[in-house]
Amino acid sequence: MGLPMVQMGNNVFEVGAFDAKTYFSELLRKVQDGAVFNISKNGKQVAVLQGKKTIQNQQFLQAHTRILERSKKFQKLRERQGTAPITTSELKELKNAGRKY
Repeated sequence: MGLPMVQMGNNVFEVGAFDAKTYFSELLRKVQDGAVFNISKNGKQVAVLQGKKTIQNQQFLQAHTRILERSKKFQKLRERQGTAPITTSELKELKNAGRKY
């Protein structure tokens, strides 16, 4: 008998707390391969088990999305103002101005 789980989405599964305890080592192997587990108790989600790489990938994706959104807003602003496309030196100056340290 294998780990009883329900697939919730792309590589996201739901598993009960008792089964998560019983099959913990199997869950860890699957998490290393990129799976994410929502652990529920009495039908309510109480925890999420996911790998460090999954968290980092989500953070990178969110940062990339924010950068693209800001870039589009900036490009629209320049188009409305009728200014020339941004030069490399201007881009470097803006990048350095936005650094915290």
